[in-house]
Order: sequence, then structure tokens, then C-alpha cells
Amino acid sequence: MLDTTTFEAFLRSLNIKEPVTTQVGAMVSGPPKPIAEAAIRAGLGFVFLDTAQTKNILANLGLDPDLSAVVARRMKSLRMWRPVWEDMASPHLKAMEAAWLRGDRGAAIAALRTVLTMLNLAYSGDGYYIYTPLPERRRILPVQRRLYARLRELNNEHVEQLEVRHAGGVTSGLLHFPKLTTGRAPALLVIHTLAGDKDDYDVTVAPFRAAGYATFCIDMPAHGENFDGPRILPNDEQVCLAALEVLAAHPAIDAERLGVLGGSLGAFFALRTAAASTRIKACVAYASPFDIGTGIMKAVYGIRTSFAWVVGAQTPEEIQTKANAFALYDALHKIQCPVLLVHGTQDHICDFTACYEIARRITSPLTVVPLIGTDHEAAQPYAPHLAKPGIEWLKQNL
Repeated sequence: MLDTTTFEAFLRSLNIKEPVTTQVGAMVSGPPKPIAEAAIRAGLGFVFLDTAQTKNILANLGLDPDLSAVVARRMKSLRMWRPVWEDMASPHLKAMEAAWLRGDRGAAIAALRTVLTMLNLAYSGDGYYIYTPLPERRRILPVQRRLYARLRELNNEHVEQLEVRHAGGVTSGLLHFPKLTTGRAPALLVIHTLAGDKDDYDVTVAPFRAAGYATFCIDMPAHGENFDGPRILPNDEQVCLAALEVLAAHPAIDAERLGVLGGSLGAFFALRTAAASTRIKACVAYASPFDIGTGIMKAVYGIRTSFAWVVGAQTPEEIQTKANAFALYDALHKIQCPVLLVHGTQDHICDFTACYEIARRITSPLTVVPLIGTDHEAAQPYAPHLAKPGIEWLKQNL
């Protein structure tokens, strides 16, 4: 029985005996940046890069955990993170082309997925030692978009790109059908993470399609094809609600079996969307924030600058002011459908208290699944053990 009377009671009711995060901070434990830079130059980068925590993150992203040691050896400076991962992705791209030429579709798909994951790592990082300012990602976005399109081609699956008109403009989404389905399919409206996009998250939620759900991944404002468009607003569930109507109207979709799923900032909007629409019969929130304003200025630099970019803030004061509006106080009690919260106990971006603050305000049927030892990579439920709790719960609720 879930007990939300206090945070300590919440942990006991979830049978969590290990330490959990109670404030935002750095994902990678290590020395101050100048010391870290000196350590890497001296060949000692493995001390804080090749750790159990880093290996766990790579494994949760579907990569070989031992790559942390390879990266640590090859980096001679913190600035080399991006070129090292890009260089490591190159052989997999060649392997994809070779596999395609010899007719091995499965090997081609696996190689291309590895390429995309490595490129995402190259242009992301931990937000403290390593990060890429969002404006610098413009150069890689067209490349990634072409590679994602190639992956959909290799998968030979039914995908439609649909236009969504909403009060703030127009966005697009990928409606991706499961391979084996008869009649109208149940569907999930899917909302990507901060600094993500529909193409990336379409790959992330592939396990949910394998379980029989169609997925409709949309680009939120200031992301993906809307990268240089209007900035994201705290009430941009309006975009999701418009997308939900497009999804419900599709003749191949069962409008009575619609759910919403999101990761990180996408989970925030998934919860807000569930609060605003009775169409939604199930809500899955992976690694959701609760009140962004309470922790944004304590977050690592990369998170602050990414958030500043998507909301259009220029100064620390403006970042804080805009962040204060991104909270769930006014929404959670309005949710009528069942809700699943999946959250890593070692999340340093949306610490575990966020899960508690959300849980204690939800009045509809609620399930909480803590992922012991997992950090914010829980927001990308591609690895089987991350997707599993969401899939099993959806089978019971949608």
C-alpha cells in the first residue's frame, strides 16, 4: 500500500532501503572541472569517467558499458568528448551500409541504432563536465533527421507524418504503427524530453510498439523541426491536446484506448495533458519534474542553459522567473485516469523527491515504480528493463 503521508513513509512503502537523491546535482561524481581537465590530460580520466555509475548509464542507453573505459582512454581533454563519440560512431555507420548491401536488415538496424545513440551522447553529456549548448546542435539536427528516416525505412514499418495545428502555430508528429495489429490500434501520445525531438523519441518508444501500441511522437515548441520557432510555454499541453484530437480522429486508431507517455520535461507535459483531457485513459510519466523553479538554479550548467534556450531566457533572473511557472501544483488533482510514475532513485536532474511530490497530489489510481540506482536516463525507456514497467502496466490499464 502506497503511503504518501511523509517522504520517509513513501520510501518505506516502496521498500526502498538504498539512498535516494533529494536534491539536484551532478550526474557524474568527480573533482572540480579544472582538476578534471588536468586529470584527463595526465591520462587519469578513467578515475571519474570509467565508473560503475557511467557504465550503468551506458547500459541503460543500450550501449556496451565497457565503452566508458574506451572513451576515458581516448579523451585528452574535456573538449574531446564530442569528437571521440563521433569517431566511435563512424565504424558503425560503415557497418550499417555493409550489412544493408549484403541483405542483413537486422544487423543494419542494430548498427544504425548504435550510431544514433552515440551521436546523441556526442552532443549531450552530463551537463557539468561535458555539454553542448543547444544552439550548437543545429549542425547535427539535419544529419540525425536523415538517419532516423533511414532507420524507419530499414524497419519497414507503417509510419505517417501528420500535421498538428494548435493555438500557438503548427507542429508535426510521427504516427508509428505496431507491426502486428488487427483492427484499430490502441495508441500513445508520446512527448519527448528537454532537448529531444520526435525522431529521437520515436526510436526510444519502439518497445511499446512491439507490445502492440501505436505511438504518436510530436515535436514540442523550440524542439526538433520547431527548433528556432516560438519558445516553449508552461501551458503547452495545448499542443498535446491538439495532437490528441488528430490522433483520435485517425481511422486506424481506437479513440477509446488512448494514453499519454513522456520522459522528463515530456513527462511533465504528459501529466498536464492527462489533467486537461478525459480522452486519456492512462498516463505514464518517466522521470518527471514537479516544480522546475525550485531546483533550476542548483542544476548543473548544461541543464540550466538548455532550459534557458527552450524558454527564451537570457539572464539568471529570467531563467528563474520563467522556471517558476513550470510546476504541477494546479494540475495533478485534476487527473482522472490511472497514472504510472517510473523514477530512478539516483536521478540527479529530477531528484526522487519530485516523484513523491507528484504522487502525494494524485487522487486517481496510482502506481509508482522506483528504478533502484538509475539516474535520469530513465527518461529514455528504450532499454528493455526501463520499458518493462511501463509496458506491463499499460497492458493492465489500456
